[in-house]
Amino acid sequence: MRRNVVIVMSMFMMMFMSACGGTNNQETDGQSSNDQSEVLIWHYYTGSADILEELIEEYNELQEDVIIRGEYVPFNEMSRQLSVGTAGDTLPDMIIADTVNNAALASMGILEDLTDRLEAWGQEENFLAGPMNSAIYEEQYYGLPITTNALGLFYNKTLFEEAGISDPPTTWDELEEMADQLTTSNVKGFGLSAVRSEESTFQFYPFLHSAGGDYRNLDSPEANKALSFIKNLLDQGYMSQDVLTATQDDLTRMFIAENLAMMVNGPWMIDRVNESGIEYGITYIPMDEVYASVTGGDNIAITSNGDVDSAWGFATWLLEREQNERFAMGTGYYPTRADVLEEADYWQNEDLVKEFVPIMEVAEPRGPSADWPNVSEAIQLAIQEALTGSKSVEEALSDAAVKIAEIEE
Repeated sequence: MRRNVVIVMSMFMMMFMSACGGTNNQETDGQSSNDQSEVLIWHYYTGSADILEELIEEYNELQEDVIIRGEYVPFNEMSRQLSVGTAGDTLPDMIIADTVNNAALASMGILEDLTDRLEAWGQEENFLAGPMNSAIYEEQYYGLPITTNALGLFYNKTLFEEAGISDPPTTWDELEEMADQLTTSNVKGFGLSAVRSEESTFQFYPFLHSAGGDYRNLDSPEANKALSFIKNLLDQGYMSQDVLTATQDDLTRMFIAENLAMMVNGPWMIDRVNESGIEYGITYIPMDEVYASVTGGDNIAITSNGDVDSAWGFATWLLEREQNERFAMGTGYYPTRADVLEEADYWQNEDLVKEFVPIMEVAEPRGPSADWPNVSEAIQLAIQEALTGSKSVEEALSDAAVKIAEIEE
């Protein structure tokens, strides 16, 4: 079922982590003082804003027809501002949004269909499939991926050596066996985030996909197998009960303190773990049927009432190889272009960073679904119900499947 704009935007605000700060929105008449077209782009970057502003300034100096202007809107304010902008016809020309929001915004008519332009551009094949798929709504493209990341398995090499383990696990059976070997009175063998937020859906997704399941069929044997496997790790004591409230940040703290031997987490934690000085490695999340991961990151989209031609010119320039590489380096994420990821020295040669390159190639987007906030909430609840034992795995997943079917009907 479709939600109205205000309700869905409110759901976004509740579901995702917030950023700090404030914003004063300014209306634009689409013209700068020197009669150049002005394109306004809303973004929620804080530390990453420097590279965006650097590239915006460079683009403005390269040509004389358009002035791009970036405006910061805090993450938790973005949805409200888009809602207000939609009602008052004061939307920006472009937005940078979380990948899971793309389909929902497209379903509301906020975003421009870029399919024909993308086909004429002829660059689609140079991008990673997972990030590109996050921009699809009803088989059309309503955005382009500008940053991406994925989840992998972090493992403590020292704790492995002490337990007599030489290599990280590659399968679920090996993961369970090694988690048992690594678990002591002070250390848990494995951890993932099962907190009731988007983070638990994010972290459950690779296990669901590896077993051959998907979010639209949570009452399937494949979905049951995935959640049952995770519940067994918890029931056996290989995971702490703390995972029920642990964020990805909390997992990293436990991993750095060497209270956790293995964790599911993303490349944005590499610098932080490096600072701790512990010896660790990164590899694929162990598989059931196939290796799987899930994409995060941001898409850039053009609003349907914006200056589409001018905005498209900037978007395609930003996604050329050189700019895609620089932007990824500046944000600390990974490039969305496969040709950059596979050839750039940094991602191919930097220790640990390079381990995520093959993981990116098997990563899939969450959804995409126009009703993702509600879909994700149903998945989060099922995970919590199953892991706490308030419902059986089968019952929790069956109830979630019914809710998701009702949401998307």
